[in-house]
Amino acid sequence: SRNTKVECLMMGYTEEDLKFGEGTNLGLGCGNPVALAKLQPGEVVVDLGSGPGFDCFLAGERVGPTGSVIGVDRELEMVKRARDFSKSRGAPHVSFRLGEIAYLPVADQFADV
Repeated sequence: SRNTKVECLMMGYTEEDLKFGEGTNLGLGCGNPVALAKLQPGEVVVDLGSGPGFDCFLAGERVGPTGSVIGVDRELEMVKRARDFSKSRGAPHVSFRLGEIAYLPVADQFADV
């Protein structure tokens, strides 16, 4: 059986990241994009295939309230879960949209990352 925590730690997530993202980490990611992107305060980030928002919430911490994060997922249930988590976390600068990667619900030239 899989040990999601060990896999995430091997991808570079910290114990703090995992605790912060509790309830939103499905263990289905393919890396640690937040660490690799070296996000800065004020940036606008789009996460494709965001699921319930694990990486979005981590990105939201790094870009801060002057930045914004938009998670895009094609599954309505994932978008609903992510929106619920966003409300419960008090993260108004982290939002979620239903959409397909081929037809992003984000304007061209809108995001930094």
